[in-house]
Amino acid sequence: MIPDRDAHPIFDMHCDLLVYLASVKGAHPANKEDIGCAIPHLQEGNVKLQVLAIYTSTEKGSADLARKQAEIFRQLLRDENQFFTPLAGPKQLHGALGSKKTGILAAIENVSGLCEEDEPLEQTFTRLEQILQKTERLLYLSLTHHGENRFGGGNSSKSGLKDDGKVLMDYLDGRRIAVDLSHTSTTLAHDILDYIDRKGLNIPVIASHSNFRAVYDHDRNLSDEIATEIIRRKGLIGMNFLRNFLHPDDPKMLTQHIQHGFEMGAKDALCFGADFFCWKYHPDKSRIPFFFKEHEHAGKYQEILRQLNGILNGEEQKALAFRNVTNFIQRNLYDLQRT
Repeated sequence: MIPDRDAHPIFDMHCDLLVYLASVKGAHPANKEDIGCAIPHLQEGNVKLQVLAIYTSTEKGSADLARKQAEIFRQLLRDENQFFTPLAGPKQLHGALGSKKTGILAAIENVSGLCEEDEPLEQTFTRLEQILQKTERLLYLSLTHHGENRFGGGNSSKSGLKDDGKVLMDYLDGRRIAVDLSHTSTTLAHDILDYIDRKGLNIPVIASHSNFRAVYDHDRNLSDEIATEIIRRKGLIGMNFLRNFLHPDDPKMLTQHIQHGFEMGAKDALCFGADFFCWKYHPDKSRIPFFFKEHEHAGKYQEILRQLNGILNGEEQKALAFRNVTNFIQRNLYDLQRT
């Protein structure tokens, strides 16, 4: 389905297309039965920027899996160039708004993919540079996933920023790569923000795919305190579509999360981070359906925006759909004096 002429461009901050392509036998980026960010869904939803996360868990073999996903990112730009285009600079970013293609940027979800628990820390920086060579740019990275690793504590833990995490933060200073707080423990989020301030580091902070704990209490959602800090630092907060983080029974709660963000002052920070992934092989079957049918794939974006009519005005809808991400990328990712 082709989006109508009045459809807003959509910039989405997080999906797991790469790990699906790297891990599932017979996977294909156009297979809309497997994943909500398949090419036909992206086209139907008028998605003009899609961030592709390089996801790994914290386990043996995570570095090889991250390398494989970075290679797949490069292959998508070569083999699916009728659908995907790189966003290496500001001209490409603005060109994406009117393009028939979807612009893609890479990110790293869990830096265990750069350095496993028993490896020398220096591997982190070697592999980061290798991934940057393959992807050209990284929009953000998260130190952890749900659990704890050598860098810090994930959202299901209570640990904070560890010594290896501090070394990584120092390395990121001025590198134009944001740190993602979506999978941090509360302690780690506070520690990251405090470390940036104490050391005077130039590192943007975002939550690429997190909702609000004040609307639905879950450890993957942001406290208002952390959300306020992201807003104050001109970061981004991407609304997550997973039922487990919205509300177990009510699909209308996505609107409530968005409305709460605007009410607390996130009008220049709120965006989408739907978190589409291939859920068929997920071990926790109790979470099925992982997405409400109203949000089950990227083709639903325009209907979601229509449901915000009367709640958000036209300019606020544009900010949510694409403008906040555009402004963030221009401020933080691209060196406009040299690009």
